[in-house]
Amino acid sequence: MPSKPEDVLSKLWPLLSYSYRIYEALVAEATFEEFTTKGEIEIEGCHHSSAVRIRVRRALKQRPSDLPFTTIPLANNGIEIHYLGHRIKFYKGVNGHPPPCGDSEAKRAFYQQSFLDEDELHAQNLVVICNVSKDGSFLGLDLACPKGVVTDSTPPQCYWSIPIPHPATDLPASESYDVPQDDLDIKHPGEEEDDLDIKKREGTDDEE
Repeated sequence: MPSKPEDVLSKLWPLLSYSYRIYEALVAEATFEEFTTKGEIEIEGCHHSSAVRIRVRRALKQRPSDLPFTTIPLANNGIEIHYLGHRIKFYKGVNGHPPPCGDSEAKRAFYQQSFLDEDELHAQNLVVICNVSKDGSFLGLDLACPKGVVTDSTPPQCYWSIPIPHPATDLPASESYDVPQDDLDIKHPGEEEDDLDIKKREGTDDEE
């Protein structure tokens, strides 16, 4: 079993709180500039997701000197950060879950993560899930520890998935998070059943 989620959250808090502020600002910016100002009523999911990713990638280049993370170049403006021994990929969520791997072997390999004994406590691969409503509003970020792939078209299994608190709030370091009994049924309060990217055409993979 990997490290407790609250311990991982506390360890990565400098990066996660920094990333939260970036997403909070740039999801709204992408919605406004790409759709609202153009009179678009319907938010097209793939376009919006791409617009957010490229803005976040640019923002991450302005890394604070006291935050020693490394951004890994990926195709299609995908976002991967190496920080304190972790590989962290940033994905737009599908109903609060990491997206399916589709036909991406790289994403499938990233999701596969086994812990063979009690001494294996370091969750190297992590996912930050960006939750966005159908109208392009930012709903927040989650941190998930992937376990493995069930099918190419469904979200991966996760050891755990927890909300990342807003940076304006105190980090609840002493709070314990329950491990989901069924990680494929996690939903956020008030979140609609279908997200912008819930249906992806077979063979497409717009981020690694």
